[in-house]
Parts: sequence; structure tokens; C-alpha cells
Amino acid sequence: MLDAAAALVLKRGTAALTLDAVAEAAHVSKGGLLYYFDSKNSLLEALADYLAEQLQIEVEREAAGGSLAKAYLQVVSRMGQLPKDQQVFKALTIICTAQPELAGRVRARLHLSPSDNLSGETPLEELHLRLVADGMWLADLFSCYEISPEQRAALLQKLGAA
Repeated sequence: MLDAAAALVLKRGTAALTLDAVAEAAHVSKGGLLYYFDSKNSLLEALADYLAEQLQIEVEREAAGGSLAKAYLQVVSRMGQLPKDQQVFKALTIICTAQPELAGRVRARLHLSPSDNLSGETPLEELHLRLVADGMWLADLFSCYEISPEQRAALLQKLGAA
């Protein structure tokens, strides 16, 4: 159900995310959906948590004990090369834009480890990598400009994240 909801958010935004639309997309009855989510807001909260958790898992898998910031940049770079309808993590941005109160939930979940925080203890290069990744994420989301696979690879190489 959450995957169907994420696909709807990517395709049509949160305004089109109704319980009826999600039930139809997930091939369940509205009553079945209401068993798990009693409102659109509870569905959005669960979706934000789910997508943030999936992103966190992907980044931690990529890091494999190394730099989480480099892993985050690698994951974002790969994600931007997928067809638009497969860039499900970008639904997080759409959700948090439509429901700003959910941004704190997402931020808390993506705070990947105590040693990898941005409270001034993280090296400047870690912050730099995260900001580059965030910029790439937004450039891909809003189609600001095309970033070719070759440019992505060169950028990762230049930043030591290849």
C-alpha cells in the first residue's frame, strides 16, 4: 500500500493522494486501507517514515562501514538516473513540502548515526558531500538541468565518492 502511495505522490502529488486513490492503486478495498490508515494524514506519516527508513537502509548498505555522506551522495546519484516514476525517495521531498510538519520526522530518521551528525562535529567535507547530494536531488526532482551519467561519475570521482 505504501509503495502504491509513493507512486501516486510521484505521479500526481499529495493533493491527488486520497484514500480512494491509494486503495485503487494498491488493489485493496477502502475498508482494508482504513484498517491500517484512518486518515490521509496517518497515511502520509507512515509513507514518510517508510520512505525515510528505506533511504536510510540503502545509504547504510552503500556505506558498509565507510562514510555515510559519501554513501548518501552515491545513492542520490544513482537514483537520479532512474526513470522518474522509479525515483520513489523523491516522494519524500514532495510530502515534506506539502506537509512541513513531517520534515522533522524524516530528518530524525535520516540522522544516520550519532557520529555522523551535522552539529559541528562532522568534518566540513562530510557536510560538503551531503550538500552536493541534496543539490543533485533537487536538480533531478525539478529537472533544473540534465546531469549525464558521465557527469555524475566525474563528480563522484572528483569528490572521492566513486
